[in-house]
Amino acid sequence: MPLNAAGDPDRPVASKIRLAADPDRLDRAELERLRERNFAAMVDAALATPAVRRRWPDLAPGMTTADLARLPLLSSRELADGSPPHSPEFQLGGDGPGMVLRSSGTASKPKMMYHSWDFNLQVGRLGARGLLAATRSAPARRVANCFYPAELSGGAFLFTQEVIRLAGARSYPLASQTSPAESAAVIAEHRVDALAANPGYGVELLTGSPPGQIAALRYFFYIGELLGKARTQAIAEAAPQVAVRSLAYSTSETGPIGYQCEQLSGATHHVHEDAVVVEIVDEQTGVPVPDGDTGEVIVTALSDTGMALFRYRIGDAGSFGTAPCPCGSPARLLTLHGRTATSLNIDTEVVSSDLLLGQLGRLGVTEPADCQLQVLPEQHGHRLRLLLSSRTPEWITTQAVVDCLSRAQQLRTVLNSAQCLGFSVERVTPEVFARTDRGKVPVLYAPDSRMTPKEQ
Repeated sequence: MPLNAAGDPDRPVASKIRLAADPDRLDRAELERLRERNFAAMVDAALATPAVRRRWPDLAPGMTTADLARLPLLSSRELADGSPPHSPEFQLGGDGPGMVLRSSGTASKPKMMYHSWDFNLQVGRLGARGLLAATRSAPARRVANCFYPAELSGGAFLFTQEVIRLAGARSYPLASQTSPAESAAVIAEHRVDALAANPGYGVELLTGSPPGQIAALRYFFYIGELLGKARTQAIAEAAPQVAVRSLAYSTSETGPIGYQCEQLSGATHHVHEDAVVVEIVDEQTGVPVPDGDTGEVIVTALSDTGMALFRYRIGDAGSFGTAPCPCGSPARLLTLHGRTATSLNIDTEVVSSDLLLGQLGRLGVTEPADCQLQVLPEQHGHRLRLLLSSRTPEWITTQAVVDCLSRAQQLRTVLNSAQCLGFSVERVTPEVFARTDRGKVPVLYAPDSRMTPKEQ
């Protein structure tokens, strides 16, 4: 039976969005019918809200998902500029009750997301069915929630709490302020079987704890960034009994986009096709790319309350699968290939993460989790500090890195600038990498009020 956003077929709610109880049990036609029904509800709500209708003048009654290409792509900057309380242009039905979250990336202006309570219920339900799909043969019963919990940026923490509740498990809300050592002690004492945390925190706990303390753990659920092969391998060596799964492919703006069944791992997810429309387009032209080709991920979150996000550029690169999942689900497979290039201005030069990794790849450093370029201000300029994880080749020297980076004009200019007071290359353990206050580990880092570097 289709469920309302709360997962309860009998509870009356304002939202007309209906979710499948288990999309993996539907056939393709049923899933597409639900998606089109929910898209129609979203279009109707947008057309009934004057401010939203003015924002998207090309919206028209009777539109289907096949007509989405009529609408322009929505950038992160445009969403930030039009977010409440500055403008009502994204608020379906006006300024109603709900929850406010701040969504901010390492290279974008913060966005204030006004989620309705009905949309929040929808988000939790999607997360719970994803968790159940990932643990179908052996459900998680005790989950340590170690995400960042506050300052309007606690979406992952609150989301995980709701997911655990709806999945019928017990939560241990430790949050990211609890040290990995303290969390490991709780895990040991209570025989917690699942850890939910950002990759950086989770890897630190799993690789740095005595094996006996984490012996009860069977799952590590992460969210917020890609885990990567190197960190996956480190977990496999330190805690081979732990299955690593994405808790959800999700953003604070859109809610859950994808989930993993027991057959999936790494960067591949099923798409919640009754709750989102995902497109893969050429980053420059906006034209759809063929299945199997990598492009920019565009998401329309299907909601008729809260905020309207048509064709939102979430900043990820990905590709659709060309074959069905072995689990038999009709939901499409989406594989992520990292972020679209993030960048940092250093002495008027724009340095992107792709540029840095492209050059370091010549030295065998290919994963974002293995390097971080820090720009540390000093009185008369700044100091550059390149951190390399202990997984990178030991023969890499500072001079080798300078020679490699100097092949790129932007990096050469930065290194030779009078404002650059020094450049060092340091091999460190993962916990030394600077993190945002939400636990993410950016490739390019400049300290500000929302980042917390960790020194040796």
